[in-house]
Amino acid sequence: MKKNEVFRAYNFSDGKLITLTNEKIAFMRRDAAQFLDFGVTTIMVNQLETEVMQFSDTATDIELVSDQTDVTSNKDAIAANLADAIRDVMSRVVLVYPEHSPKYKKFGTETLSRQSDAQLMIVAARVFRVGTEMLSELAANGLTAAMLDSVKSLKQDLEHELVNMHLKIADRDIEQENRVEAGNAIYATLVKYTNTGQKIWASSNVAKYNDYVIYNTSSGSQTDNPSTPTS
Repeated sequence: MKKNEVFRAYNFSDGKLITLTNEKIAFMRRDAAQFLDFGVTTIMVNQLETEVMQFSDTATDIELVSDQTDVTSNKDAIAANLADAIRDVMSRVVLVYPEHSPKYKKFGTETLSRQSDAQLMIVAARVFRVGTEMLSELAANGLTAAMLDSVKSLKQDLEHELVNMHLKIADRDIEQENRVEAGNAIYATLVKYTNTGQKIWASSNVAKYNDYVIYNTSSGSQTDNPSTPTS
């Protein structure tokens, strides 16, 4: 069965979840005796703190996007170098075979600049293969086996970087899903414990009751856009 997409249960940032949970943990330790009457032990509070620390240490999406961007930049640079290497070959080919000749067209390098990465690799493989076949005919005009080997090598590098890029994209998706699930688990525990804190102090201490109030808004405050009082 296909797994359903995971969504955040809270509307504020992960950073806010971390600071908010740590704040409530401090209140819970202050009120440890009262929480114990509701079955919430010091061990349980310590476990929540450990989960928050682990959550804080996981890679954020900003870091994962940066890793993905680096790989994509490397891939694009290799693709550009590969296209240049192919043009270098074709600048020798055209000295022997005109652009509209069957032998020139056999290389299949038309619209080179508009090729996708996958198409560029196919073109590169063809240029290496056809160039090797015709090397004896083209060598007099400067085409060398080293130039063709460069095309082949860059094609392999591009293939490698494409795989890396797709792996980074997949890693980001997995890490993001894991992070959302971990954040939701912390938030669910936080809500359970703060509800308990509110029950403890609801009829005896308004200030301590308010210590356990959380707001599921983008800022974590009671309201993100407080209205301006009118006179």
